[in-house]
Amino acid sequence: MNIEVEIKVKVENLQEAKDKVSKVGKLIKSIDQIDEYYVPPHRNFIEKQPYPTEWLRIRTNPDKVVLEYSRSVNQKADGEHDYAEEYETAVEAPDELRKILEFLDFKKVVTVEKHREYWMCDKIEIALDEVKGLGAYVEAEAKGDFEDNKEAKRECIKFLETLGIKNVDTDYIKQGYARMLYELAKSS
Repeated sequence: MNIEVEIKVKVENLQEAKDKVSKVGKLIKSIDQIDEYYVPPHRNFIEKQPYPTEWLRIRTNPDKVVLEYSRSVNQKADGEHDYAEEYETAVEAPDELRKILEFLDFKKVVTVEKHREYWMCDKIEIALDEVKGLGAYVEAEAKGDFEDNKEAKRECIKFLETLGIKNVDTDYIKQGYARMLYELAKSS
């Protein structure tokens, strides 16, 4: 299990954010990712109101494919949560896994395609994302040792503010790309 504390914000100019991150961080990798989100027949994670608390996805990276399940811990009504628990495993035969999910009546509800750059900035990992259909985002994830989840969150917010992003603590995005794309498709 991995515990994840992250803060995500939408940006108008991803290049500007990249220029600032490149002055304080090190580029780890630049990749294209495809995330396919599935729901079981007995409950639809993505439609949970007001925000989903669980996700099941197949993530395809250039070098590997993984099956991931995550769930938010202590989620509030406004989508705020302390952290997410993540469980993942490598998948050797992704097409076979897709068939298994289909046979078990799991439904693919949304696919997220993005170009992502990972940058390491001391104890904060930055993801610069260009998401097909949604635009540009910067995500800060705590990767170092922190006293607790609250300190990790404060450090992520503080780092994003050093990039010139205003009102991070009140304006950060509390839902994932999958939910945003799902809602966008429903409204079309």
